[in-house]
Amino acid sequence: MPQLYPRFHPGPSGGRLDSFSERGARELARRIREAWARIGWDVEVRVERIASEELGDGRSIAHFTVRSDLINGLPQRRLERRSKQCIDQHQDEAAARPQKRAA
Repeated sequence: MPQLYPRFHPGPSGGRLDSFSERGARELARRIREAWARIGWDVEVRVERIASEELGDGRSIAHFTVRSDLINGLPQRRLERRSKQCIDQHQDEAAARPQKRAA
């Protein structure tokens, strides 16, 4: 049976990914995009700057977030190449099944 959705785990990343930094947010976005693509879904994921924090010495730190077009955690568009492969595979499976004979 094909996997319907990627294996995501709620909460902080076990790999200590800092998703508030720009680099960490970009890595998280890449992981999300690739996880869905592996099972045939096209997901738009983007990194946005959400805030800046002033440090005492005149520097500031930017905070980032990851946003996507997932709705209730589910994608809306199939990847074109994967969709065609799935259709072809289902047609092949249907053709390979024994046909019932009429009585």
